[in-house]
Amino acid sequence: MTAEWKLLERLVRHQVLLQRLSSGQIKRALPVLRQLAKDLRGRIAAADATEFGMSRMLELERDIRVLVTEGVESLQGRLELDEIATQEVDFAERLLGASVTVDLAQGVQADMVAAVMTRRQLTLVAGDEIKRLTIPQMFKEFDEAVGRDALSLVRAGVLEGKTQQELARGVAELVQTRSRRQAEAVIRTAVNGISGAARNEVYTANSDILEGEKWTSTLDGRTSAVCRARDGVVYSLNSGPRPPAHYNCRSLMRPVIKEEYRIAAVGDRASMDGPVDSRVTYGGWLKRQPREFVEDVLGKEKAGLFLAGKVRIDQFVDDMGRSLTLDQLRQRYDLTMQ
Repeated sequence: MTAEWKLLERLVRHQVLLQRLSSGQIKRALPVLRQLAKDLRGRIAAADATEFGMSRMLELERDIRVLVTEGVESLQGRLELDEIATQEVDFAERLLGASVTVDLAQGVQADMVAAVMTRRQLTLVAGDEIKRLTIPQMFKEFDEAVGRDALSLVRAGVLEGKTQQELARGVAELVQTRSRRQAEAVIRTAVNGISGAARNEVYTANSDILEGEKWTSTLDGRTSAVCRARDGVVYSLNSGPRPPAHYNCRSLMRPVIKEEYRIAAVGDRASMDGPVDSRVTYGGWLKRQPREFVEDVLGKEKAGLFLAGKVRIDQFVDDMGRSLTLDQLRQRYDLTMQ
């Protein structure tokens, strides 16, 4: 196995675990969305929808906006983005340190990464639109979208003559469906964004031993067109596009180490692996991983069925609903670095 392939394997394993960490962050946020739905339902149900005057409508709209903003702020407070940044700095240093023949530069401070994330804009393709947002701006946009959707539903319902109970149920259902899906996309994108920024800080601090960073996309049926196009392209440090390329993006950047600093892998043979074939799927990649890692991702029983060829990976739902906390991710570092 080549040294470059070994680094990629470690990085992709970690990215799989990071996606499960995103699921864990979403679980932390769901109670806030449920409470927001309950609060909005209670406020709208208490209104007199049969005698809406302009002043009363404006008061209700103001209260809805306040409730949504407070809910999104509470949701953000549940997330552990600063802690994720700290852990991703540690991972990137371990990853790079295990792949080079020299000592790394002095460690990167996590507060530097957090500062970068408040200023660094993510360039996200959303339909025909390209959005440039920092992570705080991304949550602000989500806040505005939830408020706008709720108000539109209320206004339309009033014109249609719906009762206040019908309006309340409709808004609560909206928050628990569409708004929930939006929240999941924002959280996954934020986790990927801050992990990428943390790693980039480590790579930048060690720029003298790196040639650049290579865009690496998840090669399966859900890979977006923009990520397929960028897969395998090497960019100079701190130049060119960076993941996430869109909401729910799973792509990552891997460091390209200068040849003179690469550590030889055990049994290294230059022609053994070559580049990743574009036809390789997630299931094909997972089947090549150590059994311990496969069991951790799928669970022991499902891993046995998968490795025996009795069940395809697409017969499982996403990551089988399994999620990780930050502590659990730390405990799985050895799986990542195999």
